[in-house]
Amino acid sequence: MPTVSVDIRRKLSALAVVTAMAATVFTAAAPSAAAADAPSPGNPAGDPFYAQPSPFPDVAPGTVLDSRPVTIRALALPVPVRAWQVKYRSTDTDGAAIADVATIMQPVNPPAGGARKLVSYQTAQDGLTTDCAPSSVLTTGTAPPAEELALMLPLVAAGYTVVTADYEGPDSEWAAAANTAHGVLDGIRAAQSFPPAGLAGPSTPTGLIGYSGGALASEWANELQPQYAPELRFAGVAAGGVPADLDYIARHIDGGPFAGIYVGAAVGLARAYPEIDTDALLNARGKQAFAEVGKQCIAQFTVGQAFRRMRDYTTVPQLLDVPAVKRVIAENTMGRFKPGSPVYVYQGVFDELAFSPPVDKLVRTYCAQGVSVQYHRIPIGDHVTVAVQGAPGALAYLADRLAGKPAPSTC
Repeated sequence: MPTVSVDIRRKLSALAVVTAMAATVFTAAAPSAAAADAPSPGNPAGDPFYAQPSPFPDVAPGTVLDSRPVTIRALALPVPVRAWQVKYRSTDTDGAAIADVATIMQPVNPPAGGARKLVSYQTAQDGLTTDCAPSSVLTTGTAPPAEELALMLPLVAAGYTVVTADYEGPDSEWAAAANTAHGVLDGIRAAQSFPPAGLAGPSTPTGLIGYSGGALASEWANELQPQYAPELRFAGVAAGGVPADLDYIARHIDGGPFAGIYVGAAVGLARAYPEIDTDALLNARGKQAFAEVGKQCIAQFTVGQAFRRMRDYTTVPQLLDVPAVKRVIAENTMGRFKPGSPVYVYQGVFDELAFSPPVDKLVRTYCAQGVSVQYHRIPIGDHVTVAVQGAPGALAYLADRLAGKPAPSTC
């Protein structure tokens, strides 16, 4: 599978570049005294901290149910930040109460010259098991999201509090818009109200950022914030490599090197939407593939399912044309709601995964809705390299919004 191998090498190269950049910034700005080295929590599947409460308490979404200090690690080495895991009440796709977990990070010393500000960083969690959850891997220093920690650390070094949520929830409903948005928004609520973090509740200046799967989470949080969390106010949202249209992406990657992402997203959506009748829609081979992928993270199923075609797994000629599937895809296509906050979108023109035509359309939709959108199209690079190229602009946009500068627009 030569294309996948090249992609992995590119990811490793990008990781090395971004990690080096972040290490330089953080070493210069971080306090010299490291936070206390807390024991590394165990695997989420066997860790009582992650267990769903029974009975579930009657509390508002975003309420902190439990917390514990943790040590953040980069490549297994402790990072000098204050950090906690918080378990909080959220809401799944069907409106049922669930408990999610988020990680909160702060500089050891308070920021100089003002109140704390919050950045909600959405990782590309992209997995079908809680083994892929950022709260788990951030405490072990494994990748991913080690490459994303390289972008979180400059934010912490700049004095921001950073929260990153396990927004897929306890059942890892990857790609499900409502479940994802609720996980992000309630993670922000939890961080803002968590006393040790010292934030000012909903009045805390707050921004969101994410790339690829993290952009999916960031954009859906922005679209659903006005109806689900109207008390929240965001200074701005920076999102790159946006998976704006799942149908478009699935049709274009089916049978190619990224076909496993189509299979993985189908598993995640089927978990969130039982009307997708996998018993009837999958043949024996498909049921076996879905069962295997359902225990994996993206690094595994991208390789294992490369160049597979969905038609070989289904009892129908085209899964995307099944009425129930079409309804679910429509519900999970961006642009259905007017975002609550200004947006910075950065996008590779030749992105081979989060294709640019649906993102162009999404930007036009947001502009027509009256949203302030700054759109930066990057003419050279693929999905991985654009993440590196676009990061400085996204971070600068977020810093300006959190400093109170007016949001620019290219609409």
